[in-house]
Amino acid sequence: MRIQTFLAVLLAATLGFSAVIASPDRASAQQPRQRGQRRAAQSAQPSEGTAEGPIAPAPTIADLGTIVPRLQSTNPDEVREAIDLLSVIDRREVVAPLADLLRSGQPDAITDRALEALRGLEDPTSLDVLTEFTRHRRVGARRRAYQAIAAIEDRRVTTLLEQGLRDSDRSVRAAVALALGNIGSRGSVDVLFRAFDRGVVEAAVAIGKLGDGRSVERFSQHLGQQPLSVMLSGYEQFLRRTDIDEDVKVQIVNRLGEVSGRTVREFLAQELTRLGDRDRSRYRQVVQDTLRRIPVDGDTRRTTTVGGPGAPATSTTTGGAQ
Repeated sequence: MRIQTFLAVLLAATLGFSAVIASPDRASAQQPRQRGQRRAAQSAQPSEGTAEGPIAPAPTIADLGTIVPRLQSTNPDEVREAIDLLSVIDRREVVAPLADLLRSGQPDAITDRALEALRGLEDPTSLDVLTEFTRHRRVGARRRAYQAIAAIEDRRVTTLLEQGLRDSDRSVRAAVALALGNIGSRGSVDVLFRAFDRGVVEAAVAIGKLGDGRSVERFSQHLGQQPLSVMLSGYEQFLRRTDIDEDVKVQIVNRLGEVSGRTVREFLAQELTRLGDRDRSRYRQVVQDTLRRIPVDGDTRRTTTVGGPGAPATSTTTGGAQ
């Protein structure tokens, strides 16, 4: 009996000793994950510096006196760095030094960087120098000047941008037309239509963003005269707006149904997807019905929608190739 008790105690001690030996392995298996979690937490904290030394604090208006003289450096890298530092300060006081830099005549890269800096500042006090650069000899500078003007909230902006619609370069005219649409200049619709007539096709997007229901009819007069892709870029904006009457949208879809073709079919299919299955409006039903009537590739039948806004969806079909 004593022997059996002794053996039981010895067995229990052996098992306990084995557990003690095994426990460090389990702990060590968990340790890398814990260290990894700590590393992740540490990496999420702001860095206190780099191998080269502590990170410099962001410049403030108090540093203006030390940064501005660097704009006169003969080293382009130092000038670019000074421009970037002034951009970080983001105060009206930095506009004047940047304007002086631009007027002093700089290499293209420096000029473009300074114009981009003024665009980020969005300060009305920069309008004078930006207006000067809308007449710059170089296209890129003029385009950046207009884009910087468009970022500013000021009553003079609309007039300045409208003047840009007559720039000699197509890319500048395009940028200005899109900018007028983006800033919501509804008073520029007539000017945009005149630009559209002169071939500024990007005005279609702006007209679609700004025009009212009557503008749709005026815009649709260009259907068949302008490339279909251009017309669709304007129609897309009209159709996505909540302030355009449903009857007007139905009218647009009916017109597109008359044009038919693969491009229109793809356009209406995307519009149907955008509306979603939960939409129960008459407009969505017209989009769906018109889409079904447009023949797929390889089908030579032609179907056209008959009736204006609010009319029952009917169609006429003619067989054979058109």
